[in-house]
Amino acid sequence: MKPSPEEEQKAYRNRSIRLAMVTSIISKMGTIVLRLVSIPIAIRLLGMDLFGVYATITMAVGIIDIMHVGIGPALTKEIANSIAGGDRRREKRIFVTGVLISTVLTIIAAAVAAIVLINFPISAIFGEKFAPLSEVMSRAVWIGLAIISIEMICVVFEKARDGYMETRYNNSWGAGGNILAAAGLLIGIWFFPTIEFLLIAINGSIALAKLGNTIHFLIQRPYLIPRPRFFRKKLVRPLAVDGFQFSITYILSAMVEYNLMAFMIGRVVGPEAVGVFNVMITVHFSLTGVILMFTNPYWPALMDAHARKDHNWIENSSRKGRLGITGYALLCGMGLVLVGPWGLPLWASDELNTAVPTSFEITWSVLLAFSGYFALHIWRHFNLILALGVGEIRSASRVIASEAFLVCILAIPALYWSCLLYTSPSPRDRG
Repeated sequence: MKPSPEEEQKAYRNRSIRLAMVTSIISKMGTIVLRLVSIPIAIRLLGMDLFGVYATITMAVGIIDIMHVGIGPALTKEIANSIAGGDRRREKRIFVTGVLISTVLTIIAAAVAAIVLINFPISAIFGEKFAPLSEVMSRAVWIGLAIISIEMICVVFEKARDGYMETRYNNSWGAGGNILAAAGLLIGIWFFPTIEFLLIAINGSIALAKLGNTIHFLIQRPYLIPRPRFFRKKLVRPLAVDGFQFSITYILSAMVEYNLMAFMIGRVVGPEAVGVFNVMITVHFSLTGVILMFTNPYWPALMDAHARKDHNWIENSSRKGRLGITGYALLCGMGLVLVGPWGLPLWASDELNTAVPTSFEITWSVLLAFSGYFALHIWRHFNLILALGVGEIRSASRVIASEAFLVCILAIPALYWSCLLYTSPSPRDRG
């Protein structure tokens, strides 16, 4: 008996998730391995102070995301809806309009950043503690700005792939970028142990892979090659409104929790503390990457199921997902608390604790608090995916905006307070 169209679509949806997860294992595990290998190499080659400069640059230029207005996720949603409705004309117009908006916003953001870099010294932007390293930082920050601009232009094509439930291609190109980055890292170890080359080898390789993915996407679908005649002014507002809300849910929390905190730590404490902060964020991203293997393909499949009113599939898959992330969070938390105090310095370098003030050392209590934050973060992430998948963008954006505001009013004063209260020098200085 021939399956019904609904059964065929459900089978395709499940198959796309399985394929995406298989390729994601290769891609995400490669990313995790690259991070785990590159961090100790970078610290040992550059020292914690220059590694902190590298971390500061990558987090600072990432603020361009804020001006990107989340067009990528909004495009994923609209393409998924267009495909579910069989509307090829709207699919084409939505894609081209979204790509043009995203490209223009990226160029504007990059231009604003360039104006700031030209008119203000490094010490005025990042703090006086970076003044001794301003020359190398000035060169590296321009490289970082160019790389992030390429990534932001290409990421909208990745989000379009998600709308077609082709996350497996994104993962495959990402795996290729990891291999290229690993090769560049090995070359840098022997011949070019500098911040500039580290940015090009790791971040530049990832940007190159995204560019390759973009070209491959357009070769597969030449009818989507951006042409001005497909641009529709009336689509700008709905894409911008959805994009703004997606920016809040996807970007605002990350900007506050990672980029803004790194910026403030650098100004108050110095580049070494940013390096330690980056190590912990790398641990966080690596552990979260396992969850993303599932949620990245799950989100467009969820939107497809919602558009087709397949509520049973949504309920069953969400229940399994919540059980899975709860168990994973508990395992990760126990592992960090038991292994972290001696394992992290052994992995990253002894400078993780010896190059910073005592208030920034990685202790058992710090790892316990970090484990709690990680568990809350992935729980929030999964429920955010569910909310966005069923169209509750406005409610999700309100929650994230409130959370970001709460983090700001609590974390920034706490940072200044801890630095004033715990003024003990680092163990290296005491020695």
